[in-house]
Amino acid sequence: MLLMKKFLKKMSREITLTVVTITSAAITIYGAVKAVESNIVDDTSESVQTETQLTSEEIDKIIEDLKMSGDIDNILEKLDEIIQRAQLSGNSALQEYATNMKTSYELQKQLDSVNSLIEAMKKKNSEIAAVDEQVKRILSVDTIVQDLKGAVSDEALLLLESLSDENLKALQELLAEIESLFDLNDVSSLTIQERSLLDILVLKEVIEESMVEGERLELAKNTLSVAVTILESYQKQNYAQAEYNELIQGTEEFLKAGKKASSVLPEQIIFLGGYFNLQHSPIMYDGHILVALEDLYQYIDATVEYMYNNATMVINSPDKILEIVSGKNIAYLNDKPYNMPVPILSFKDTIYMSIEFFAQAYDISFRYLPDHGFIILYKNLNQLKNPSVPNQLNKG
Repeated sequence: MLLMKKFLKKMSREITLTVVTITSAAITIYGAVKAVESNIVDDTSESVQTETQLTSEEIDKIIEDLKMSGDIDNILEKLDEIIQRAQLSGNSALQEYATNMKTSYELQKQLDSVNSLIEAMKKKNSEIAAVDEQVKRILSVDTIVQDLKGAVSDEALLLLESLSDENLKALQELLAEIESLFDLNDVSSLTIQERSLLDILVLKEVIEESMVEGERLELAKNTLSVAVTILESYQKQNYAQAEYNELIQGTEEFLKAGKKASSVLPEQIIFLGGYFNLQHSPIMYDGHILVALEDLYQYIDATVEYMYNNATMVINSPDKILEIVSGKNIAYLNDKPYNMPVPILSFKDTIYMSIEFFAQAYDISFRYLPDHGFIILYKNLNQLKNPSVPNQLNKG
């Protein structure tokens, strides 16, 4: 990026120098045009004196040729024909007249070209910021595969290499996100979990945007499954066996509670870079994963209060006030209504919220893979060192 900025800065200086040089040339040419025009006036006067030396047929031919000529190039071509004809006929007056006129038009053509160049340079100079952005995007498109080499799995890289230019362009926004997360100039420092996250980010986009099909689609799905399995394995290791079994038991109890309930394991919820153990069993309802408020707010500095006969919970945190109602899928964030994927649920005297909505409300980057019942939160995570339980729950 530093090299790019130096390149653009140098380009800006060169453009400015070019404009100055061209402007100077334009002034010189303009003076020359005026001088030639003056000569033409004098020559015209002289030609009046020598008009008797030109036949009326020749004069009519000059006027007719110039009238028929459309632009300067055509006029110059006609004047060359007149000069050649005058030479053949020995008519020096006609030859000199046409030559002077040709010089005038040639200088006018050069002046027009210079003016066009000046205007183009001015436009480029005024749009230097836009040029900077375009160059940055073009370079990203051309080097996306090279940038991710060593950062993603060999299978993911193979799939990227098989994509068309249009598909690579569609990955621009994703590449910008990846560059904001990791230093791709030092891929050797990436952990296995981080590499698995990169695989998930890339492959999810490739699959959802239908960039591959057939055998390549199967390869993408299989590689994605491997990345998910790796992250789940690392996540499970953070739980003691007794702790893990207790969470599973609670989830199984919820599974019996309703038709829309599905099975979900603790390791299917990844807090990458801000990990903490779940204290309450995760649940899945209508295809969406829900987590207890007490768990979600382990790293959000917030207070939770019950209001209106305990029907509404008001969660206060820096710059955000979130109001939720048990059994409802409408929430109010800073007084603005939002639809949640599933309603707020109460299970075993614990309030549960969709983890997708929670991440969106608090600007946490995440990816949810419904086919795997898997969600990973990976940016803007900052677990509190001494969270309260749950940051003060005050019932009215």
